[in-house]
Amino acid sequence: MQQVRQVATAERIALPKQPAREPFSKPVQGKRLKKVKLLFVVMTCFLLSLVVVAQYSSVVIMNYRLSGARNELESINENIRELELEAAQLGSIGRIEAIAREELGMIEPSVDQINIIAASSGELARMGE
Repeated sequence: MQQVRQVATAERIALPKQPAREPFSKPVQGKRLKKVKLLFVVMTCFLLSLVVVAQYSSVVIMNYRLSGARNELESINENIRELELEAAQLGSIGRIEAIAREELGMIEPSVDQINIIAASSGELARMGE
């Protein structure tokens, strides 16, 4: 049987042998490595762009808060000016005197109704305490 096999293989036409090829793993690994590197670069760019967008939105939010605080400060300053004006009007001597005369019925005392009392220096010291 072995002789038949040897004869059969000898009768076959001998084809030129092709040079031995290297396994496909190296080119595939090279392509895969390039894809991984590209994916890494793309992901890094994506993450950096997310950071930039987050920082920009943070700046925008802070600007809105700052604008609101400025508006509130302006409103408070306006309120302070109005209250100072009102306090000046309410505390004026002319207004107080007019209210005393018209609403409370007060009159200025005559000269004989005014009594001047002199205090000694010891009494002044006790009053100051």
